Amino acid sequence: MVAESQFPSLEDEIDPFANAPTRTLSETVRPLADAYDDRIGDRDRSTWRWFDAVEPEFRLSCVDDERGRRVRDAKVLATMFITVIDDVAERHGDRATLEELLLVPFDSRPADPTRDGVDGAYVRFQQELWDALLSQFRESPRAEEFEPLFRFDVRQALQSVDYSALLARYPGLAGERELRTYDVYNMMLFPFADIDLANASEFERRDLSAVRDVVARGQRMARIGNWIASWERELAEGDYSSGVVVRALESGVVSIDELRALQQQPSAAAVGAIANRIRDAGIEAAFVDRWRCEYERGADYCGEIASVDVRAYLDGFVPIFRSQLARRGGA
Repeated sequence: MVAESQFPSLEDEIDPFANAPTRTLSETVRPLADAYDDRIGDRDRSTWRWFDAVEPEFRLSCVDDERGRRVRDAKVLATMFITVIDDVAERHGDRATLEELLLVPFDSRPADPTRDGVDGAYVRFQQELWDALLSQFRESPRAEEFEPLFRFDVRQALQSVDYSALLARYPGLAGERELRTYDVYNMMLFPFADIDLANASEFERRDLSAVRDVVARGQRMARIGNWIASWERELAEGDYSSGVVVRALESGVVSIDELRALQQQPSAAAVGAIANRIRDAGIEAAFVDRWRCEYERGADYCGEIASVDVRAYLDGFVPIFRSQLARRGGA
């Protein structure tokens, strides 16, 4: 249990994972990481290694011990999957390619890498990556039981990316309520939980609804940390979809006209002035309080769920949040 004095705060400047040993990616993940480097290359391999290192922190305790490596590999592939589509949407603003990537996991219309205006390299890689991820998932003991839920949750994550792409086109569109409804699914905590449950022979189905409530809390905690860590960098890049910036808009700390002007004529001085105003308004601190509230609400389930250690799951987000706080401004 996290004592009051041990809750993360904005004063945290030490990244608990800064000196974590660098692990070599597994034989399952490495070929996809190599293909990513050769054909995509938007991210450094340290992205996948960092996730590989922190994954056990928020793994559900019910996972069979002997399935840990398979669970980790599936989640690294899932992280790579959502990162590819997120980068096409946000870094590249490539709507035509995004529309094809959104189709990759589904059979209603196969994604077409040859369609006019589409970057076929991304689509072909994503098709291979999805096949590898689904193959890894289907080797889980309870895959058949949980695959429909896994597919549903992946669909929500893809909708989250599509929503973020809309925000990039229409600054000021988002409200904080919509962000909590759509944007948080980008964190992939529900598909990760599905992977865990598919590899948990002792998990009791009667706990499923309550566990998903706890995962929803964890997903919001993860998104809050991501917002705080990245909003300043994203502001400089013309991305105003962070909950921090959206709350600044809704509370009148900044105006939509200022953000539109910044998007048209970005400068370090203009970005700095707006960022200082947001920091001075205490918005980050309010989100830290929100993170703590989500933790405490999730902990209410500690006595209700028999087959999962809820406290251990929630406590796993504490060092991750500290890492996010320590990387504020540059994550």
